[in-house]
Amino acid sequence: MQLSRLGLVALLLGLLSMLHLPAATDADSPADVVRALFHSAQLHFGFSPESVKAAKPWVTPKLYARMWKKVNEPVPKGDAPDIEGDLFLNSQDPPDKFEIGDTPIDHATAQVAVTLVWPSEKRKETVLLEQIDGVWKVNDVDYGKDGKLSDLLH
Repeated sequence: MQLSRLGLVALLLGLLSMLHLPAATDADSPADVVRALFHSAQLHFGFSPESVKAAKPWVTPKLYARMWKKVNEPVPKGDAPDIEGDLFLNSQDPPDKFEIGDTPIDHATAQVAVTLVWPSEKRKETVLLEQIDGVWKVNDVDYGKDGKLSDLLH
């Protein structure tokens, strides 16, 4: 059986759409941006150049620059890196799921409540966003008693 060119293109586009996580657009709400970022964090779990690059569409340029600088700091031989685990999921093990909660918006800033769920634990954090040129971008994560993402990027 031979597929037409149009049929083949449609099939390929359908397959690609199942694999693609869209970048933030003007229409994306703060909750949409956080949901996409956390899905990406689960796929690219950890703190590596690859995970930082994967987060770029959903974070502010300033946060991206700080993450990129930190991930590229040399680690002395025999030492553990400063950051072990994932910046957004605040864990060394990926959660089974995450739940998006309240999303208060105040002009060009927003906060998205997130609950991370493991079999024996639930942890809450707040993702802080700002609107840049009409697009919502993550600029920090408040882990609660564990501090903030920005604290880790000193």
